[in-house]
Amino acid sequence: MRRWMPERNLPDLLSGLYLHVFFLVGSVCLARGDRTPEQMAAIMNCSKHERHTRNYDYMEGGDVRIRQLFSRTQWFLTIDEYGNINGTQDPTNCYSILEIRTVSEGGILAIKGVKSQYYISMNRTGVLQGKKTYSETCNFKEVFLENYFNAYSSAKWTKQNGKEMFIALSQKGRPLKGRKTRKENISSHFIPMKCKEEDRRVD
Repeated sequence: MRRWMPERNLPDLLSGLYLHVFFLVGSVCLARGDRTPEQMAAIMNCSKHERHTRNYDYMEGGDVRIRQLFSRTQWFLTIDEYGNINGTQDPTNCYSILEIRTVSEGGILAIKGVKSQYYISMNRTGVLQGKKTYSETCNFKEVFLENYFNAYSSAKWTKQNGKEMFIALSQKGRPLKGRKTRKENISSHFIPMKCKEEDRRVD
């Protein structure tokens, strides 16, 4: 007895594939169109690799990124030669070049000034300070926000009510105590900006 086999119609298959691609492209365009100008600007300010890191793929293997952290209050985070943490509006300030190193899974990282070689640390009361030697107080959790900014909370300390304490720069570019910060405050929002090759030279 001859077994019945369905005949494959090549034109029908190609037509179905074409429609699938058409709807897929249309969906991507619509998704892009739904974003606000601020969201699109934030995406464009991030490098291709930085956008990819939102999938947490880079968390394994001790990933190291050289970046500037630009606050939503319009300041670049700096760590000077004395370990002081402040903000600058000069994008060429050598103390704004930071090494962001993954230290464990779940988005835990350490931030160090490339020029000063000081780590950003937060003490029990939420005060930011520079430390030459790495310790658990230098660990921060990278939080990806819905507005395409990032926030960095202490991985060791929390407020008395259990809420997180964040790295934050005020409207005047001054570091805020962690106890006065919240994830929703724009002072806690940063964009990691990829440094140009010439900006990485801090000698």
